[in-house]
Amino acid sequence: MIHQPPALEPVSGTVVGQVRITAATVPDSAAPGLVAVTAAALICIAAWTGRALTGEVGTALLALGILTPPALVAATAFAHHRRPIARDTATVWEFTVRLTGGERLPVTLRTDAPRGALRPRDHVRLIPARQPRRGVVKAVEILATPTGPILHRITALPTLPPVQRAGLLLAALLLAATAATLLTA
Repeated sequence: MIHQPPALEPVSGTVVGQVRITAATVPDSAAPGLVAVTAAALICIAAWTGRALTGEVGTALLALGILTPPALVAATAFAHHRRPIARDTATVWEFTVRLTGGERLPVTLRTDAPRGALRPRDHVRLIPARQPRRGVVKAVEILATPTGPILHRITALPTLPPVQRAGLLLAALLLAATAATLLTA
């Protein structure tokens, strides 16, 4: 029987079976931040063009509204090329933990920790992610005994690199600015 641990409560157990480690590289073509900011820029430019066709916007404001989105796309593309996703050295670790009550919990962890930092039969404490999803953890603490002390800690990395998160944030800001532009018309 598989048991769902309580939300946001660390659980302890023992690693059973092998720790499968695979590369977490994503091809350069998969750039959700860049794609999102590009799409948002097109929507923003279309909104400003629509306002310009109605004659409601002055030349300076129109230039700002149409030139800013491509500048943000260019900045995101430049950052993407300076730090492409494919150079990411993280790996995905998949393993199973037999919890103290005997239940088995499959765990997935994206980390840059050295191979061999986690082995079968290690006693561990799983620190769940902020938004609990089954088997997704923020950190794994390797314990000397089933109750501690902590020997070392393996910390999870974010799923998206900072460049991609920044692109998604810029896309959201562009869409908010576009909505404000349309609502004030």
